[in-house]
Amino acid sequence: MDNSAGGDPDFAAEVARLLGARGLSVEVRRPSRQAMFDTAVHLVSTGIAIRISRVPEPAVLAAIGQDVRAALLHRPSERRRTRSVPVHLADTARVLEWIDIFD
Repeated sequence: MDNSAGGDPDFAAEVARLLGARGLSVEVRRPSRQAMFDTAVHLVSTGIAIRISRVPEPAVLAAIGQDVRAALLHRPSERRRTRSVPVHLADTARVLEWIDIFD
């Protein structure tokens, strides 16, 4: 879970917990000090991303999607529940999949 932009620490923690319960190795990247004081409005990105070291098997990607969707359903507002979360290949900008509650 990449929360380095400070998007939503509770959401990042919940997704990390769910993925860890599946036996997946999970690391949560905490926000940098600069992100903590960033007052800019991010319209495109929520600041939350999932980064995986290699292209996963379809079943693993589906499991990640299930856990992200489950965590999205617990967000306190409709805006936070309906956002999309990108799954990136490692530290690249390449998005393998966007996950939202509408899938």
